Amino acid sequence: MTAGPATRARPQDELAALAAPLVARVTAHPFWAGLRDGTLPPEALWWFAEQDARYVVPAYARALARCAAGADRLEHAGLLAGAAQATVGSLPRLDRELGRLAETLGRPAGPAFAGPAPAVHAYTSVMLAAPVTSFAAGVGALLPMSWFHLLVSDDLRERADRSSRYGPWIEQYLAYDGFADYVAAWLAMVDEVVEAGGDGNRTRLVEWFLTGARCEWEFADAAWRRQGWAV
Repeated sequence: MTAGPATRARPQDELAALAAPLVARVTAHPFWAGLRDGTLPPEALWWFAEQDARYVVPAYARALARCAAGADRLEHAGLLAGAAQATVGSLPRLDRELGRLAETLGRPAGPAFAGPAPAVHAYTSVMLAAPVTSFAAGVGALLPMSWFHLLVSDDLRERADRSSRYGPWIEQYLAYDGFADYVAAWLAMVDEVVEAGGDGNRTRLVEWFLTGARCEWEFADAAWRRQGWAV
């Protein structure tokens, strides 16, 4: 009996295989390790929280809206537009949390930088450029922001010391109930985008996904180093 052709893995399974070592490097980074055990320098958490609330999350909301506008399928547009609206809606809460963190750490609530730091400027530029390149590129580049947040949240739930001084901040950072369903819907969209566009979409989506995933590591590393502009 002749064996049939091998079944090709789903695109989301291919991405999961690519993401696993990257997520392991992210969670092993001294920034997240220090947050888990409470030894992270306060300045590093402030850098991360401020840059995230003021620059990363707003850029992600805009990028989601751009990506939604390029969707061929209404269900894809609905998923992305809904995510954009929810992300914009989260900004006042993030601002309040930033104020509370400032009080906890004894830091002023005003911005430490006049704009995004170099790694954040790079990451937000990737987010905003990808949906203009193609819908597949946008889906790939924006996926790590949500997927890695879910996986990092799972790691924090399992291993973080909630009694540390960072316990309250960790609690508000964790992915909300139902967030895993949102990520699952996004991964299903990945399969549908690749199926509709073939290897061309697959290549673009994977390339931009890897870029976004690397930016996630760079963001944590920049926070750890309190990165600023040299000039």
